[in-house]
Amino acid sequence: MEHKNELLGVLSGMLLLLGMHLIAGLAVFLVSFPIAALLGGGYAILIVWAFSAISIFLWQLLYVIPLIFWLRRRQRRAMVKGVIICAVLTALLNGTCYLLYFSPK
Repeated sequence: MEHKNELLGVLSGMLLLLGMHLIAGLAVFLVSFPIAALLGGGYAILIVWAFSAISIFLWQLLYVIPLIFWLRRRQRRAMVKGVIICAVLTALLNGTCYLLYFSPK
């Protein structure tokens, strides 16, 4: 029975971080419009989006590390595992896409 509870905790942690990724993506989307307007409009919004997509690993550290500390303080060890697994998968996916895009053809 404990194995099911831990598995549910890990899945809950992964879903929690996925939701936080969606919120962060929405925040980047909404913040990019005023920044693009300050940069002159036009294709400037694509620069903001590209920079955010390339550096998502760095951006996720801003909310993953405090989330891990908060969950540990609340004794949610299984959720911490899920958050870490999802953060590592995000970093690996981001790194792979970065290498594929910027590698010599």
